[in-house]
Amino acid sequence: MGGVLLPLHLDRCIEAYRTIAGFKEIDKYLDPCHQRGFFLDMEAGRINMAQFMVECLKHCAPGTTPETILRCHDQFFGTPAPENVALVKELGQKYDIFMLSNNNELSMTLHIPNFERAGLPLDKTFKKMFLSHEMKLLKPDPEIYRLAIEGSGYQAHECLFIDDSKANVDGALAVGMKSALYVPGTSLRSLIESNL
Repeated sequence: MGGVLLPLHLDRCIEAYRTIAGFKEIDKYLDPCHQRGFFLDMEAGRINMAQFMVECLKHCAPGTTPETILRCHDQFFGTPAPENVALVKELGQKYDIFMLSNNNELSMTLHIPNFERAGLPLDKTFKKMFLSHEMKLLKPDPEIYRLAIEGSGYQAHECLFIDDSKANVDGALAVGMKSALYVPGTSLRSLIESNL
C-alpha cells in the first residue's frame, strides 16, 4: 500500500511530529518500510491503537492529544495518483487483487477515507486485505506470505507481489511468488505489464 499506491512523505511526517506534537526523537521510530520501537509493535499487532497512543503521548509535548497524533501521522501519506487508481480498477476487471501490507490500526484509520476520496474504496477494490497488525506478522516473515497465499485461494506461482522494499520482495520470492520491486516515481503500469 504505502510506497506503491500511496506516496510516502517521511520528512513531512517527521517535521509534523516534531513541530506540532513536540516529539523530538520521532526519526528513531519512523521509516518508509520498517518501523521501530512501539510503532513497530503496533504494526505487528503486539499493541493496539489505544496502547500506542499512551506510549506516543509520553514522547510528546504536554497537552498533545490523540487527535494531534492522528493529524501528524496523516502527513506521512499522499493521495493515490489518478493513473494508479485507473490502473487498479482496470486490473480488477481481469484479476483478483489482494492487499498484503505492513500496516496498523492508526494508519488504516487514515487510509480508508483517503482511498475512498480517491475513488478506490479499499473494501470494494481488494478481494481481501492481509494486514500485519491483524495477522500479528510482518513482511518479510515467510509465514505472512504463506498465510496470504493460502487465504487468496491461489498457488504461490500464480501470484504477482509488488512492493517498494527489496527485503519484502525477496521474502515473496523465497516462498515461490512472482515478485517485482517498485521504485516510487516510476510507472506502476509498466512494472505490472512487464511481469504479467
